Amino acid sequence: MADDKTVETVETVEVPDADAELVAAEAEATADVISVEHNGRTYALPSPLDYPVDVVFADNDFEAVRIVLGEEQWQAYRSTKPTIRDFQLFNEKINRATGN
Repeated sequence: MADDKTVETVETVEVPDADAELVAAEAEATADVISVEHNGRTYALPSPLDYPVDVVFADNDFEAVRIVLGEEQWQAYRSTKPTIRDFQLFNEKINRATGN
């Protein structure tokens, strides 16, 4: 008698946010400033093609976000006394808004 056990594999696929990708693509194409709201503050980011070239040489996400935000906005963010968890959420918002 044959073994009739069936194993089902479920694969989870992350669905991209088409609206966010469209906004990011438009901002990149037109060099528009991208706004990211986080914890009641709005941060202005350049289009990814207008990031300072130093972002390419960033050793970690903290350094990359600091370069992209610029020193004034970075210090404003730091003044909120963020946690690592908060930074991860902020970084995700930046990546989503810029299409990364």
